[in-house]
Amino acid sequence: MSRMLFAFICVLLFLAGPAQAQTALPQGEVQAVSVYGPSLENNLLGFSPARDVLVYLPPSYDTDINRRYPVLYVLHGITDPPTVWTEPWSDDEVAYGVMQNLMDRGIADGWLAEMILVMPDARTPFFGCHYANSPVKGNWQDFIAHDLVTFVDSTYRTLPNRENRGVMGHSMGGHGALRLGLQHPDLFSAVYGLNPSLLGWAGDVAANNPAFEILLSDADPTAYFETNFYVPAIIGVSQAFSPNPDNPPFFADYPFKKENGEIVPNETAHKKWEAHFPAQMIDAYLAQPDRLRGLRFDSAFTDEFTHIPPTNRALSEALTMKDVPHTFEMYNGDHRNRLWGPHGRLYAEVLPYFSRLLSSSP
Repeated sequence: MSRMLFAFICVLLFLAGPAQAQTALPQGEVQAVSVYGPSLENNLLGFSPARDVLVYLPPSYDTDINRRYPVLYVLHGITDPPTVWTEPWSDDEVAYGVMQNLMDRGIADGWLAEMILVMPDARTPFFGCHYANSPVKGNWQDFIAHDLVTFVDSTYRTLPNRENRGVMGHSMGGHGALRLGLQHPDLFSAVYGLNPSLLGWAGDVAANNPAFEILLSDADPTAYFETNFYVPAIIGVSQAFSPNPDNPPFFADYPFKKENGEIVPNETAHKKWEAHFPAQMIDAYLAQPDRLRGLRFDSAFTDEFTHIPPTNRALSEALTMKDVPHTFEMYNGDHRNRLWGPHGRLYAEVLPYFSRLLSSSP
C-alpha cells in the first residue's frame, strides 16, 4: 500500500469517528381489540356483530399521558383481512411494508405527525361489506361512523372532533372512504381513496362481464365460486347495494336481467346500485353545512380491475363540474404494486397528507 493511499484511509477513518451503534426507532404499539357493533345486529348472513379491530398507538402514547392524538380510520379491500396493513407481503418488505413501521419511521424522521390508526375487520361472507348499510350485510356505514368512532373516542386519548379525524382505504376500502367522507363530513374532515372500486359502470363492472351470464342463467352459482372471482363478488355487492331479504338464497337482486336473450338493466336494482356510486352523493354533500378539508383519490393506469381507472376519472369530472375541491391523479402501476416501500403511495403520499391535515388547525 502506498503512503499516499494509507494517509487517505487514515483521514477517512478520522472523519468518520468511532463506530456508532444504530439507534433503534421509537416504536408504537398495535393492539387487537373487539368492538361490538349494534349497527350490525340482525344481519341475514349470520356473522357476529363483534368485530376485530387493530389499533396503532404512536410511540409517545404511553409516556405522554396528557396528550391527545388525531385518528385515521384505515379500511381494507374486498378480499383482504385487516392484517393486510400490519403484516408484510414478504420478508423483503418489513421496514416499509406495514403501517406501524411506516408510522414509526416517519415520526422518527419528522416526516409524519403522531396519529392513532384504526383498522377494522370488515370481512363478511361474499367478499366484504362495501361499507354500505344493508339489511342483509348489516349497516356497515353506521358501524364505522357511529359504533367504531364512539368506541375509539371513549377508549383512547383522541382529539374527538372532525378536524382531527380522517378516513382512507384501498379498493373496496377506497370506495368506503369516499362514501363516508361525502356522507359524513360532520365526522371526517379528510379522505383518501387508493384505487377506489365500484364508482360506476365500466370495464369489468358492466353487463358484458361473463359472470352476469352465469348469474342470470339456470346454473348453480356456487359451482363457480372457486373459478370465477366475479360470481361471488357480484352476489356480495348486490347484497350491499341492492339487497332483497325476500329473495333467497342470496337475498339480493342483480342490477341486470335477461330479456329476449339480451342482458339489460334490471331497472330497480340498477338504480339502487347507482345510488351507491359516489358521484350520486355530491348534491347531498353540497347541501350539508360541513365541508371536507381534503378530498383526494387516485388510480393506477394498469389496474387489473378495469372499471377502476375510467370511473375514477369520471368521479373527478363530476366533482369538477360541481366545483367540489379535490385532488385526483393517475400513476404508473397496477392495483397494488405501488402501495408499499419508501417511495410507495402510502409513505410518500397518503400518510403525509393526513399528517398535515389532521394535525393542523382548520
